[in-house]
Amino acid sequence: MLGVVIVLLVLVLIKTSPNYVVAQGDGGAGAKHVFAVVGNRANNREPFYLVDTRQEVIMVYEYGVQGDGLGLASARSYKYDKQLEQYGRSNFGPKVDKIKKEKRKAKK
Repeated sequence: MLGVVIVLLVLVLIKTSPNYVVAQGDGGAGAKHVFAVVGNRANNREPFYLVDTRQEVIMVYEYGVQGDGLGLASARSYKYDKQLEQYGRSNFGPKVDKIKKEKRKAKK
């Protein structure tokens, strides 16, 4: 379930046109915990996102369409990110603390 949520989040973050592909690996060894998303080309590079839900890692590769080949651009474990209640400077939506207070009030 977490893998599906992550893939959907990645899609929302990178989808700017209908030119994307999502694949779930089978790999013959039951690698259904690995998802791949191909992003949109920018600056002669095509991003390729690989999400491993078992290892809790997101990897970003870039393919240089002018013969540069495929290379790892970035990788990050989201294992500890999941423990954050809130992160960032966005004012989108209510703060976690405010929701907790309202919920406590409703229980009383």
